[in-house]
Amino acid sequence: MKSFVTIALLVVGSAVVLCNPHDPEMRGYIEDCNKEHNVSPKDFHDFIEGKLTTVPENMKCSSQCIMVKQGIMDESGNFKPDAAKAKMKEDKLVAAVDECKDLSGSTPCDTAFKITSCMLSKKEFLKRWL
Repeated sequence: MKSFVTIALLVVGSAVVLCNPHDPEMRGYIEDCNKEHNVSPKDFHDFIEGKLTTVPENMKCSSQCIMVKQGIMDESGNFKPDAAKAKMKEDKLVAAVDECKDLSGSTPCDTAFKITSCMLSKKEFLKRWL
């Protein structure tokens, strides 16, 4: 089971990210963004599981990259909650978007990180990833 979780986390998105983590297109976004921002599989796994005490900027920017590729955030860091909700069918997941949508950070990468972290803190959302 642990190896399945590790493999799943390596191919799912940071963040958060908001669509089906087992979708091949989503896996591609995650792999591309993590490579582009030099995020190791171990760091990504630790981020998803909430084990990082300090989150480096490259991890935050990988989160933004994934969200931009999904169409749920623009390059300036503006979150698109309606686009995120359209990707989710479960009411509990849509409610999590509503709880996290107004978070913002000092940079677009930081905003993406805060939204991703908020989403991952929701039990219903996290179950979808693990």
